[in-house]
Amino acid sequence: MAFAALVVQSILLVIFYSLPDPLGLSLTEMFEGKIVWQVFMAFGAILVMAALFGFARAPRGLALFYALYFFVAITDYDVFRFSHQRLSYSFLRTYFHISNITDETTVSTLGGDLLGTVLWVSMVFLCFVGSIAFIVFYTRKINKQRQSLVLNNSDGSWTPPSHKIPVAMFSIGMALSLVPLVLFLTGTRGWIEIPVTHTKVDMRFTLGKHTLTAPILHIAAVETFEFVHDNAKITEELVSDLDTFLPEDFRHGCSNALEFPMYRGAPTHEYRAKKPYNIVFIMGESFKGRFFNKMLTGDTALAPNIWKLANVGGIWFKNAFSGGYPTVRGTMSTYMGFPSHPNRDVPSFYAANKFKGFPEFLTKYQKNYMTVSNPIFDHTMSFVEKFYGKNWFLPEEETEDGAVDSMGVDAALRLLTKLPTDKPWLLSFNTIASHIPFFNYPLSFASRPDDATVRYRNAIRYTDAQLGRFFEALFKRPDFQNTVVIISGDHDTPVDSIDYKVPQPLGLSASQIFIGIFSADTNLFNGLSIREDVASQLDLGPTIFDLAGVREPNHFWGYDLLAQERPAEQPSVFFSQNAYYLGFRDHVLTGGLENEDVYRADVGGESPYSLTTDATDLAWKKRAVSASKALRSVLRNDIMMP
Repeated sequence: MAFAALVVQSILLVIFYSLPDPLGLSLTEMFEGKIVWQVFMAFGAILVMAALFGFARAPRGLALFYALYFFVAITDYDVFRFSHQRLSYSFLRTYFHISNITDETTVSTLGGDLLGTVLWVSMVFLCFVGSIAFIVFYTRKINKQRQSLVLNNSDGSWTPPSHKIPVAMFSIGMALSLVPLVLFLTGTRGWIEIPVTHTKVDMRFTLGKHTLTAPILHIAAVETFEFVHDNAKITEELVSDLDTFLPEDFRHGCSNALEFPMYRGAPTHEYRAKKPYNIVFIMGESFKGRFFNKMLTGDTALAPNIWKLANVGGIWFKNAFSGGYPTVRGTMSTYMGFPSHPNRDVPSFYAANKFKGFPEFLTKYQKNYMTVSNPIFDHTMSFVEKFYGKNWFLPEEETEDGAVDSMGVDAALRLLTKLPTDKPWLLSFNTIASHIPFFNYPLSFASRPDDATVRYRNAIRYTDAQLGRFFEALFKRPDFQNTVVIISGDHDTPVDSIDYKVPQPLGLSASQIFIGIFSADTNLFNGLSIREDVASQLDLGPTIFDLAGVREPNHFWGYDLLAQERPAEQPSVFFSQNAYYLGFRDHVLTGGLENEDVYRADVGGESPYSLTTDATDLAWKKRAVSASKALRSVLRNDIMMP
């Protein structure tokens, strides 16, 4: 049975690496150098469990275990291949949400493509059928042996089976399991080369991030490690370092910083908005700040409709940064108002934790959300359900390949016609055409050449053309003067050689995005202002509070972009893959939370990151690490707000 399980596991790995990836990314490249450890842990778990059930003399239990194990494994493989996020509590809650099994999203729920769906479902079926068949066969065999003993008047004595095979399987399985575990716990880094095969093996361990269906042994080790690691004692020093990222009037509003270090009284600055405004919030897929800023020097052909909207009046931020990568990180930072942290999977526990998203503060608003991408894919279903209830919508099925943004804007236009003119409303939606690898626009609109930069620009132009239709309808509404449009990228994405000069994944996380806030109301703006101060997705919540008349205590870190400016010496901050990232006006800093290296580069510059020993840089590194400790502890222990 163990041999059969090893064969099944091998087939699953072959299927995983050979199936087409929906995003056009190579899974062998994503797992380069880590495949050997995946094999070690997967095969090791199979052998260890076979040995344990062998010692217990419970072959039927082993058959049932394998059926359930491979069901979870197949689900995990499919989830990762489709969304590049490992199976977690959040995906159990969202990926297999009843609404996503009973509606048109079922295909994507079961594989994202017909071939994947057929293969994965077939493997699940075969595993369960094989398990049931073995249990039935073995049970009948045992019953026959018992009947034979009775007929032969035997006393039922028997010779215990040898433990040699279970001991051998246990020893081999533990060796395969413990090697990666020891390397992880000892913090092994770098590359090694196997002499005979000349294969390079990546030793940069982030256990659980590069494995599929991590065995229980490794899950237990990681959870124990993180439980200790994430429970830093909240001290005055940690709170002081955390406060360096907050507005001055906000940081002084904390009455009990040691117990609730992120919960503050309402800010005391003078607000710009004197009445509630309608709010349109658009999150643009991979809206790169470096590209959008070229429009300020004449390249308005990139997004002419956004440029037209901007000149109605508003603020354009040249130094804007996202809250992390992928989309769920930026979404969390935008909606929750504090940095995302990979050590704490916030969406998975959102319904229970003591924190609120900005839509929950807008109690007098009619709220609607249109998403062109399934919230399961973005790992944001728990957010969407909490913020918008049943008022969220997916567009109709594509009428033309690559026309998702067109269908999405059609859905947004239908929502726009249903919005009231006598009470404030929030309409949020996102775009998708400019998602890597930039193929999500119709061939009838533009070609899809090999040059990724050309494809990216084509995708942005297509999205902009669709947004233009929405803006035209918005202009015609009687409440247009009382409406504010906020456009923000979800994150940056690598497009050209400049991006790839930055060490990955730091470059992917070093997210300079586009953020603009626009309205024709002259009480807010007189023409278009180009701002040099640092803006962040963390600032969008406080800014919306200004526009909506929300004056409540909260846990939002950011600045009100309408009425405040972040000081030149203060950066925005987020955490990604156990690294920190700091965005200043003229440079960026990044480094690992667990080592002393600090890298520096110019914002939007062509030079790669280089190590820095500047005293100011190192001081900000200390503050970022302290803020990380405080944030992890707060999220781990659910002490966000009373």
